Order: sequence, then structure tokens, then C-alpha cells
Amino acid sequence: MLQAEQIKLGRQLFDYIDTRSTAMAHDLYRQPIHEYTSVDIAAREQRQLFRALPMCVGLSSLLPHAGSYQTHDASGLPILLTRNDRGQVQAFLNVCRHRGARVAEACGKARALVCPYHAWAYDMDGQLKARPADCAFAGAPQDGLGLTRLAVEERDGVIWVMPRPATPLNLDLHLGTLNAELATFELTGFHHYETRTLTRRMNWKLLLDTFLESYHFCVLHKDSICSIFYENLGAFDHWGPHFRLVSPRKSIEQIRAQAAPQWNLLPHIVSIHVLFPNTVLVWQLDHVELWQIHPGASPDESTTLLSLYTPEPALTESARRHWDRNMDLVVHVVEKEDFPVGEGIQHGFHSGAQDHILFGRNEPGLIHFHRSVSAALAE
Repeated sequence: MLQAEQIKLGRQLFDYIDTRSTAMAHDLYRQPIHEYTSVDIAAREQRQLFRALPMCVGLSSLLPHAGSYQTHDASGLPILLTRNDRGQVQAFLNVCRHRGARVAEACGKARALVCPYHAWAYDMDGQLKARPADCAFAGAPQDGLGLTRLAVEERDGVIWVMPRPATPLNLDLHLGTLNAELATFELTGFHHYETRTLTRRMNWKLLLDTFLESYHFCVLHKDSICSIFYENLGAFDHWGPHFRLVSPRKSIEQIRAQAAPQWNLLPHIVSIHVLFPNTVLVWQLDHVELWQIHPGASPDESTTLLSLYTPEPALTESARRHWDRNMDLVVHVVEKEDFPVGEGIQHGFHSGAQDHILFGRNEPGLIHFHRSVSAALAE
């Protein structure tokens, strides 16, 4: 984050602390419950959000070396990412062009990707390079049977994929002026530590809602993170459908007496960027959490990939213990506190108790997100 932005944010947060206020939306917002439960709306979201917009699939360090590969299945598509011998990221559908088997699992490093069914072999550019009994397929040349390519771009340490074949990826159009903000975090220098898959009985939007207000901090999280943060206090900014929420830690008082040009705000905030529609990038002290939130098989289900990225590779046992504790704390808070409440909410949506829920003016992130979803579905 640029120093000028840190100064602007710091002054705004100190003003909120001193006046016991927070960023406010113009009006209340009534969010229809059927948008969390409707099969028809879920199908429209798949078509117009999850297949028609660029998808963040991780940071650059998922593919640390030439020859690295990584599978990505949370979206419901079998996506395969590779880094070729020129250092370029490639993306394909993880589907062999012979009989449709997966050519890779999990992640690793290889010279070639060999289908486990009949040993058709593909290079890291997705080209078919060898197949047993090649003469039996003389009418189907190898150069026409490469893996089905997806448009991909690696920018400022983030990997983006267009999840629909034969569709271009226009990242400038998608991110707009958020490009400059993301570049300042220098995400290229972070190292992938761990990814966990979380599957819950919650609509994907309801799970994402969990991140979008601090109003609940000292109620739901009274025994975990309440003592660290100010409750119901934060800054809000947006770039088109993308937006940022910043909550100050109480440690921010340590820099109040310093001259503003000397402020290092980052250790004293949690900064949450929502990369529309479904990715949450969280800056925590000195590391990054990346949440990729996807719809499940029904409107009542979702699958999330939670990844931890660290500023330095974890090469020692002490470092691994440190990052394990960080990851365990995050998972504990969401699995033991946030998600049980969320699953209860999702279940209650089917009870007929009400036809909408209410977002207060002190919850601008929620309001902006749901308005952006509605606008995208209306296009």
C-alpha cells in the first residue's frame, strides 16, 4: 500500500476512533432471502458470474518453478495450471483429449503430464507430445489434440483465468482502477504455505457476507478476536464492483504520535479486498489470506479454498509452527464461530420467517456487494 494511501486511511481511522463512528452507506438495504435459496438464481450466477468473469485462482507462488503444475476444482470446472519452461503460466481444462480422463492431480513438478488411462503425454504448454500405438490414430494428428486452453494472465503476483474456453480475458476491463491498488501489495514476493478446502451448508454469498462487516466482532467473537480490533468501526472504498474494508487493530494507537509520513499502517489493520465476485484477499499483519468462495451443488452449499501466503518461505520448524498457528487460528474462528451461525441462517431462510434480511447503514460492504451482484445478473 502506497504511503499516501496509508496516510489517508490512517487519518480516516483515527477520526472514526475519536468520534466513535464508522463508514456509513446512504440508506438501509433490504436483501431478498430468495437470492440465497433460489435454484434459478444460482444457475444465473453460474452463467453470468462464475463462467463469464475472470476468476482469481491464486497467487503466483502456486507455480513456483518452470514445470510446476496445480489443479483447481473448487469452481466445478477441472482447471489445470502450469508454468512452462519459459516461466509463463498456462491454463487448460484438465481433460485428456482421448477419453476425457484427468491428466494431473493435486500439484507438483514434471516434464510432462501423462494421462493415467492410456498414457497420452502432454507438455506444459498443453501440446500432445506422445501416445502409445500412435499409428492407430493416424487420422487424428497430435497437433490438433492439445489440452483445451483457457485464457490466463499473471499480473502483480495474482493468477487470473477465464473459465470459459475460447473466451478472451480482459483484465483491464474487469479490474479497472483497482489494478493500481493491487500492484502496491507486491504479491509476487509472497510464498504459498498451505491451502485448505472448507465445504459448508451455506450459500456462497452468505459465506462471503461473513467478511463484510465488523459489527459482529465483539458479539460472535467475544472470546477470540474482540480484544484485538475495534468493534463496528472501519473504512470502506470501492472500485466498480470490487471494494476494500479496513478494520483497525487497537495497536494502531502506537503510531498516533508519529508524523504521518512515518506511519506504517499495515501491521495495525486488517485489510479486506473483495475481488468481485467471489475472492477475498485479506492482509493480516505480514501475511496474506486468500479465500476463493464458490457455489456448491445446490444453493444451500458452498466450497471455499483458504490459502495462506507468507512473506518468506517457511524453511525451519520454528517458522512452520508459527504459520501453522496462524492458519489454525483463522480456521478456528470461522469453523467454530462464523460458520455454525451461517449454517443456522441458511437453514432459517427456508422457514418462511421473513422475505428479506436487513443491512444497516454501518454495513456498506454488504450493501455494495449485493447491489453489485444484482447489477451483474441484470446485464
